[in-house]
Amino acid sequence: MPRLRDVPLWLVLCVPVVFAPVNPYDWRPQSGNVLVVSVVAGCLVIAGAVALARARPVAALVVVLLTGPWASSEALATVQLWPMNHSAKIGPINGFTPAVMTLSFLAGMRMERARPAVWLYGVIVVVGGVCAAVSTLGPVPSAEPNVWVSGLSGVLICSLLPWTAGRSVRHRRQGRLRERLMVEEQARLRERARIAQDVHDSLGHELALIALRAGAMEMAADLPARHREAAAGLREAAGDATERLRRVIGMLRAQDEPATLLPHARAGGIADLVARARASGMTVRLDGDLAGADPLGAVYRVVQEGLTNAAKHAPGAPVTVALERREGRVTVRVGNDVEPGAEAGRPGTGLVGLSERVRLAGGTFAARVEEGRFEISAGLPDEVPS
Repeated sequence: MPRLRDVPLWLVLCVPVVFAPVNPYDWRPQSGNVLVVSVVAGCLVIAGAVALARARPVAALVVVLLTGPWASSEALATVQLWPMNHSAKIGPINGFTPAVMTLSFLAGMRMERARPAVWLYGVIVVVGGVCAAVSTLGPVPSAEPNVWVSGLSGVLICSLLPWTAGRSVRHRRQGRLRERLMVEEQARLRERARIAQDVHDSLGHELALIALRAGAMEMAADLPARHREAAAGLREAAGDATERLRRVIGMLRAQDEPATLLPHARAGGIADLVARARASGMTVRLDGDLAGADPLGAVYRVVQEGLTNAAKHAPGAPVTVALERREGRVTVRVGNDVEPGAEAGRPGTGLVGLSERVRLAGGTFAARVEEGRFEISAGLPDEVPS
């Protein structure tokens, strides 16, 4: 018997069998005890097919194909077979037809592989076609060639077409599932990339400060030579680590991503960032209104990248950080002196990423060397309420 959740389907499919009883292998009307036996047997056959439909859809398909399509009391059309004066019904309709169509559709939707059903339909069509041709055009024509024609048309119309529709529904569902999984995976990758970028920004800045402190120790005259050599090695190692970190994170970072702000950046802000840079030995002058905070962290990132670049490429040079708010926009500039003859060169991945972050926040970004001074600047919408 069908599972409890499949009982409603079984009851619905049994209704046509009860009200339009038919023996699938006998064209003659049923009556009396034969009719009762046919109805009960038909309901049991459908019960078995429904019970198999979930776990064994191919077996359920075979069961319904052994019952429904082979004989009919009604049909979609009647045709005259050539060259004999025999008529055949096309598309038989009987008490089993709803069960054949429904379970064929469910089989197409539930089967993981289509090959078993394709082989089954192929064998039916080939064998049935050969038998129909022999019975119709053979040397000793059969008196009942309409049986094969009716059965084949029933298989094609009442089973193959619903099965194909079920496969189409399955493919669409799988496509939507794959798309949803892909979207979820992309969301996870974007979040990991944002975290990786924030780790790069934070650790890169700290490594730059370590290199700056090591450089200050290297220049100290009161340290022994071996200590200065160790400080030089530390400075070079910190610089190499910064470059490796930048390259690795650059490969992992996703483009066109909304910027995020590190928790310590929200808590301390730009003033804390500048204070930590000063504690590392940098000469930093901070001008402008620091009230409020950029919700996307783009202003903080501009200042952080500017201080990191200054510590890395111009150690010891004074740095100026300036913020200005005017007409709903905030402008931030970070500049430091460079050696005569220095060129801007090709922008590194840090500046490229920073430019993208500012663009996504709705602002503009520029990095340039002018009159012996390197400066990065950004203009962003001001989110501080007036």
